[in-house]
Amino acid sequence: MNGLTIRPATPGDAAAITAVHCSHIRVWRRGGKGEAVPYDALSPYEQWLHGGPWMNAGTCAAYLRRWLGAGHLALVALRGDEVVGEAEFVEDEEPPPYGHVLHLSLLFVHAAHQGEGVGRALVEAGVELARERGCAALTTQPEREAEPFYRRVGFEPWLWLREWQAPAQEAPLPADLRRADDAPYPAGQGLALRVGRYQTGRHMWHEIADRPLPELARLPWGRWQARMPGGETVWLGLRAQPLAPTQADGFVWAPPEADLRPAVETLQALAARLGFAYVDLLLEEPEGGTLAAALGLEFQTDLTLWRRQTIGR
Repeated sequence: MNGLTIRPATPGDAAAITAVHCSHIRVWRRGGKGEAVPYDALSPYEQWLHGGPWMNAGTCAAYLRRWLGAGHLALVALRGDEVVGEAEFVEDEEPPPYGHVLHLSLLFVHAAHQGEGVGRALVEAGVELARERGCAALTTQPEREAEPFYRRVGFEPWLWLREWQAPAQEAPLPADLRRADDAPYPAGQGLALRVGRYQTGRHMWHEIADRPLPELARLPWGRWQARMPGGETVWLGLRAQPLAPTQADGFVWAPPEADLRPAVETLQALAARLGFAYVDLLLEEPEGGTLAAALGLEFQTDLTLWRRQTIGR
């Protein structure tokens, strides 16, 4: 398509992928939000704060080894020998309404090559990967300014979510709560990511434990298993926000029909135990609004998940 070649990415592409991601940063800042400084004056962690592991060739190569080693997918788009775009995908299967999908977790096109069909080519390659794996849809969670692009390439809004902030609160924890940081992803247990659906359930399960730099390794996080008052088993997760370490992102993997209130209240108690002041909770609407009203949560922002059907169309 338009002289482009799409192929699987390898760790050997790390420097070129880093160039794609860094092309969008106009000003590099000390600590991610301080004084403006040259790129080379920043530590790998300070570079990471501008967009994640892709902002440094060394951390990008290590990340790609972990990503591909976990069975996830990554593609690069080339014009000639130059990498001009990258896309990453996670295959996941959760109970309805989520189903068996391929999730587009990341799509970046080099700033100098936008408008050349690179993003569309990577999306279409992802659609073919989804069909090969029998996935019903390709899903994604785009930035607001990218939504017109995703509509042009066949996606439609699918799930509406709101992020709420809850105070950490000291409270008794469930008697059978157990910490399980090293537990494998609970595939096939009828659980869906009900809180914290920034990406799919499988993706977020691994991401909260991915702490590749010393500065990240020092930030508090955890995963727990617990039985709720209704008898259902749920998994809970917390991770510190690097630029606001007194705040945590919260996650709940639970059956689709489970009442979320006890799980959210347990997250608030766990957040207090770990020294957080607040926990951010991304919840689907309208359930999230109802829960927020009951618990007095503070609204933060809106997000939308988009979906392109790949089978049956």
